[in-house]
Amino acid sequence: MEELATLLEKAVAPFLYPFSPGQRIYFLYLATALALAFIAYNTPAARRGRASLTGFLHACFPKQVYGHRSAWVDYKFFVVNRIAYPLLFAPLIVSTAAATGWTGDLLVQLWGPSEGVFAGGGGASILLTLVVVLATDAGVFIAHYLQHKVPVLWEFHKVHHSAEVLTPITVYRMHPVDNLLTGTVSGLFTGVVYGVIAYLYADTPGIFVAFGLNIGVFVFYLAGYNLRHTHIWLAYPRPVSHILVSPAQHQIHHSRDPKHFDKNLGFIFAFWDWLAGTLYVPQGKEELRYGLGGDEHLEFDGVWTLYLLPVRKLLSRLRRPRRVVP
Repeated sequence: MEELATLLEKAVAPFLYPFSPGQRIYFLYLATALALAFIAYNTPAARRGRASLTGFLHACFPKQVYGHRSAWVDYKFFVVNRIAYPLLFAPLIVSTAAATGWTGDLLVQLWGPSEGVFAGGGGASILLTLVVVLATDAGVFIAHYLQHKVPVLWEFHKVHHSAEVLTPITVYRMHPVDNLLTGTVSGLFTGVVYGVIAYLYADTPGIFVAFGLNIGVFVFYLAGYNLRHTHIWLAYPRPVSHILVSPAQHQIHHSRDPKHFDKNLGFIFAFWDWLAGTLYVPQGKEELRYGLGGDEHLEFDGVWTLYLLPVRKLLSRLRRPRRVVP
């Protein structure tokens, strides 16, 4: 009976995401994105009163985007994968708690037990809050970099880039292998930070949170996060674009134009891209088409295709005869 209740809970969970602050499509994050979209829409014509609320809503939610066949694949995959992933794949992720424990054990073995070198306090909490955001984001960047640069991982990451239109649900168009890698690498980075802090401080400082999230991540989600998977262009001033990834920069990341390939891999911070040589800051609004080169995205046309096509492509590679060099 308990197993049935668990299954029912998992089946209902995706439909409750708009009411969960831990999910990227929480209604408050969507509302602030909509407000920023209105600001972006506020053209000179709108300021002269010639643009209506109806016009804004049509521009914001065009049928050719939200009714596109690629978007429908996103919607269906979202429901199926959000039910399957917690049951089948999430237990395989190396958790932050596990990484914290391993780090603490390693430090004890190297330098012996510690009663804490530093005292806690508000300053320590601010520092830890910032360091945790940086560590988590660095882990996400490295995982994303590997997904683009390692051919085997790219086959799975193509699932996300096969979207021909972008909606807030596209963020969930991720193969489980992608999620496992990202969750594990970011969990390891975050866990190491927690482990070191716990070792160095007599009383482990807490981090500042809002609705159960690190406040830095919470503010990032509020600042128009959901616009990055839309057609609505919102770019930051050039200096800011070297620090934070704007929605426009992430849209460029999804572009089919070869000059945009493997650019803007960062999640929150853009300086990882600057350090890695993958930063692309647009000079102005660019017209973008989304998907994969050579129309390969047309192959990803269904829920089961998103799951199985990367595996079939990898098996095909393995079966391909090797060239014999005389």
